[in-house]
Amino acid sequence: MDYIAALAEFNKEGYLKSSMRNIAGSAGVAIGNIYRYYKNKDELFDELVRPVYERYEANMAEMRQKISFSYSNDPPDVLKYYSKIEATLIDLFKTFTAEMTIVFNRSEGTKYAHAKPDLIKLSFSVIESMILKVRGNESLSEYETALARMLSSSLVEGLCLILRDNKEGYTYKKLVDQLLSIYSTGLNSVIQQMQASGRDQTQ
Repeated sequence: MDYIAALAEFNKEGYLKSSMRNIAGSAGVAIGNIYRYYKNKDELFDELVRPVYERYEANMAEMRQKISFSYSNDPPDVLKYYSKIEATLIDLFKTFTAEMTIVFNRSEGTKYAHAKPDLIKLSFSVIESMILKVRGNESLSEYETALARMLSSSLVEGLCLILRDNKEGYTYKKLVDQLLSIYSTGLNSVIQQMQASGRDQTQ
């Protein structure tokens, strides 16, 4: 079975429009040969993306645990541990670009379709944790909530756009690095402004 042909088909057409017949044709094998190993398209799709997705989920679980801990007394530096785990996630995006592209942009109709909104929610939780720590509040204001939603969505949507429009290689990795640099700079600026605003209010 030619995994490259299957990845290319799912990457190009998405799960819903992909065809076992097209995959067989691209791989240069009889379609019957594919059905000897996989009873349907869903099973083949799962075989391709599940190993990478499980690694991704492990990273997500670790980040969720860190976020939960950040609400305890004397929490660690949220920005530092977020950056560390963010780097692990991005390394996964860079190493398994094709598979992650499929999961985040081409998985409609599968059990993996929730990956993108879940990552946006997690990113929102991280930013929420940072803001609450800086402001010393129990909940976000209307503006802070909108700001956290904007920042979390822009990061994930940016990653998905890069995944969708660029093949693996130098340009792809450079764009990811640039996006993270811009995002981190902007997030740091927001946090610093909030810290300065908090100091001004106490004076």
